Amino acid sequence: MLYLSFMRHAESDWSEPNVNDIIRPISEKGIKKTKAVSKYLKNKKNEFDSIFCSPSLRTKQTLSCFLEHSLHKNVEIVEDQNIYEGSEENFLLRISKIKKYKNILVITHEPKISFFIDYFLSDTKCFKKISNLRFVTSSITTIGFDVKSWNNISNLNAKFIRFIDPDVLLNTIT
Repeated sequence: MLYLSFMRHAESDWSEPNVNDIIRPISEKGIKKTKAVSKYLKNKKNEFDSIFCSPSLRTKQTLSCFLEHSLHKNVEIVEDQNIYEGSEENFLLRISKIKKYKNILVITHEPKISFFIDYFLSDTKCFKKISNLRFVTSSITTIGFDVKSWNNISNLNAKFIRFIDPDVLLNTIT
């Protein structure tokens, strides 16, 4: 089984509304939500083999916060322009060439996450249930593929695994 997870970047800081989108930082609330998700995965002993990250500042800061509060110490980090403003198809082509990793996290933006969820899960039985998910900042959605090679992933072997909502995590803590 192969696992592909998508994390939406932490909440953006809009105190400077005229900041260029690529260099917009994350907010304190975003840090808090990302810590909650990281700690949840740490408690579940969930580790990723590789993390792909958009080149935007807010995704890099999300990654940094995520790594600081998780089990991940020697994970491969790949910055990929295709998950910021590039082609979803080019990103899937890049994923298809991966040989040694089985559990990948992608830190990216909306609507990229919705694209991948629709692409892989729209023909599954659970799609009606998950089609109303709100991919809030710092949330993680995981898709599993019942194959051994990334070049064989498709909507025919995809299944919804989990959705981690940081707002729910924070509400259970308080």
